[in-house]
Amino acid sequence: MNNKHVVALGLNPAYQKTLFFENLNKGEVNRASRSTLMASGKGINFCRASRAWGRDALLLQFSGGDTGRFIDSALEAEGLRHVTVKSLSPTRTCTTCLCAASGEMTELIEPSGDIPKDELNALLTALRKEIPASGGVALCGTVPPGVGTVAYENAVDLAKQHGIPILLDSWKDVDTVLIKGIDILKINKEELSALCATGDLKAALKKCLARYAPGIIAITDGSGQAWLCVDGKLFSLEVPRLDKVINPIGAGDTVSAVMFAEFLKDSSPAEAFATGLAAASASCMTETAAVFDVEVAGKLKSGIKISSVDF
Repeated sequence: MNNKHVVALGLNPAYQKTLFFENLNKGEVNRASRSTLMASGKGINFCRASRAWGRDALLLQFSGGDTGRFIDSALEAEGLRHVTVKSLSPTRTCTTCLCAASGEMTELIEPSGDIPKDELNALLTALRKEIPASGGVALCGTVPPGVGTVAYENAVDLAKQHGIPILLDSWKDVDTVLIKGIDILKINKEELSALCATGDLKAALKKCLARYAPGIIAITDGSGQAWLCVDGKLFSLEVPRLDKVINPIGAGDTVSAVMFAEFLKDSSPAEAFATGLAAASASCMTETAAVFDVEVAGKLKSGIKISSVDF
């Protein structure tokens, strides 16, 4: 069993502002009933969820400006381990508007600043130091301008040299990364369609397998449905719908973190994915991204139905 920590590349963190509304009306003045501020982004959420599940994770990130200083302090306060490359570019702000009446989420995401070559080189140096001692590598989300595919490609090369499993939770500009070979591609249905240029799920999966041959493809599609492709077989996972969703931010990252943690414990891919989906559902029941009750996740998992699908 692999008990080593996971290295998570979360190169595009976010200063997360969440606004809660009783009703949110487009084109009108809307006054929030309350708001929260926290460190977020896919890598941070991954590490937060991973630790909640009992798997230590080390975050590698860039941060800059007042927003970056807030994030660094917040990570220290939470006890989330990180290697941070200081950037001249301020960390982006993401604002999420949650409407209690409709249950809908609206996200406003600022552009990220450029990462110059010296900052990228510092990040690559950290990769070379940290990845060989890890038990898994997670590539989480998009990268800021100036990084390109270099960081992810270097991470995959290092992980493969040392026989370390790799999870990719991203789809944009990752063609060369996927071609190098990864163990798990975690992606949502819309992203898979964009990656493979077809809206048909089975056709997209076949194109993905033919071009990239990832070991496992885990596909989410909102609150109720998911699919798993492993060893040329396709499975459907039906997730019980929640009576009330408080905050869905970080749910996808929770799937990745918990699924990867279970995969590294030698759980079967289907069991690992089902556990990740259950934890993600539990995280939707809290106000804080990627925070969840482990016991609630366990109860939700018992309601997930896994079925074989013709492929």
